[in-house]
Amino acid sequence: MAPQPPPLLSSINSQHIESTCQTYGLTAEELKSLKRHAVAAKDTAYCPYSKFKVGAVTLTKVGAYIQGANVENAAYPVGTCAERVAFGKAVTEGHRDFKAVAVATDISPPASPCGMCRQL
Repeated sequence: MAPQPPPLLSSINSQHIESTCQTYGLTAEELKSLKRHAVAAKDTAYCPYSKFKVGAVTLTKVGAYIQGANVENAAYPVGTCAERVAFGKAVTEGHRDFKAVAVATDISPPASPCGMCRQL
C-alpha cells in the first residue's frame, strides 16, 4: 500500500504540530522558519499569466534555508515550479543533503506539488 501523505498542519493545534515535528525530526522553530521562508519566497513568484503564486523552501541538513518561486513563460508549460527552483538553486550552491521542504500558495486548501516536483 502506498504511504499516505502527511496531513495539513494548522498552527491552531499545537499538539499536532509537536507530534508532526517529532515524527519528521524537525524542531518547532524549524517548522516556523520553513513556513516563513516559503511565504516570503511566494512573494517573488513571476506568474503574470496564471496569477498563481507558489513559494518553496528547502531546509538542508546543515541548517540552510534555500528559497525558490515559480517562474512562468508565455509558452506554457515551459515555466518552472517553485520546488524545482528551490532544489536547483540549493544544488548549484553545493547542497546535497536535505531535511525538509515547504511550499506556500495563496489558495485554500493548499495545492500539492505536481508530479514532476514529487519525483524530484
